[in-house]
Amino acid sequence: MRSSLKLILVWLALAVLPAGAIAAPVHLVGSYATIDLPDGFEESRQFTGVAWPDGLATIQVTELPANAFGTVANDMRANSDVLAKKKILLDTIKDIQQGGHKAMIGRGRQQLEGQWVEKWMLLIGAPQVALLVTAQMPTLLAQPDRMAKIEAVLASIRIAAKRSNPGTNLPFTMGETERFRFQRALSASTVLLTEPAYTGETNRQPMFVVSASDATHCDDGKDDPHAFANRALASLRRVQDLAITTTYDGPIGNDTGIINEATGAMAGQQVIVVQTLRFGDCGYLRTIGIGPAADAAAYRGEFTALAAQVGWKPELTPKNQQPNNQ
Repeated sequence: MRSSLKLILVWLALAVLPAGAIAAPVHLVGSYATIDLPDGFEESRQFTGVAWPDGLATIQVTELPANAFGTVANDMRANSDVLAKKKILLDTIKDIQQGGHKAMIGRGRQQLEGQWVEKWMLLIGAPQVALLVTAQMPTLLAQPDRMAKIEAVLASIRIAAKRSNPGTNLPFTMGETERFRFQRALSASTVLLTEPAYTGETNRQPMFVVSASDATHCDDGKDDPHAFANRALASLRRVQDLAITTTYDGPIGNDTGIINEATGAMAGQQVIVVQTLRFGDCGYLRTIGIGPAADAAAYRGEFTALAAQVGWKPELTPKNQQPNNQ
């Protein structure tokens, strides 16, 4: 489970909160978490959580198996090497109750790219899930009233009985196959599909991820789409020793886009990786499938069928962000 916490901390990004009136609780897309959002706070489309763009802070929510609570709690209490490697030092840790569940909150700081940020780590345990919530803001902006606002929002977080249904909020349409089923939303613009019948090691589980860029990425890939696709695939951290074997233009459902295939290792198992990219006038759709190389042909077929079912959702698509069928 220490490796799980390490992976979670790798994904945590810098980005804050100001004062404002508290609105009705928001059920985060595809998550168990509900949270109160003051004026100026907004749900992120890039990760599960919320941000305050003007304040440069984030509150990020990560779901863990319910039985992970004890291990993560021990790491927090001990300021373990998992935290130390991320340059996180927790000065205070308290056992609390939150929403009727056991919880723990840690308060400290972290050094990111030479700059110090204030750090909060909130762990909540429920029978169906454990939530690890990480908040951060630049130390230079950490005035008492701002820090109090972060703590108030953290105190508002509750665990719902079920995850929210992300379907109506996603900027794309998608489908399933007999083998791969929707598991959960990773953010407001990213979803994960897995194999319910899989019984092997969790960190080797085949997966299919669908994501969409937001309207701030209009120029991505415009100069050299193939080079952009290769860079995107090469940045995949889950797969070690990744080697791109082919990149070409081809059909993806009713669209045309770029298809990459690569080989590598995931938790010591040889895998294939298949990526598709479709560019619109302002943004792109991306799919990534990872499966065991020993059954490459079958997984390649699954990933092709799944990618073909992904499409832009016009009513939620930013202006001019339409498929490029040329």
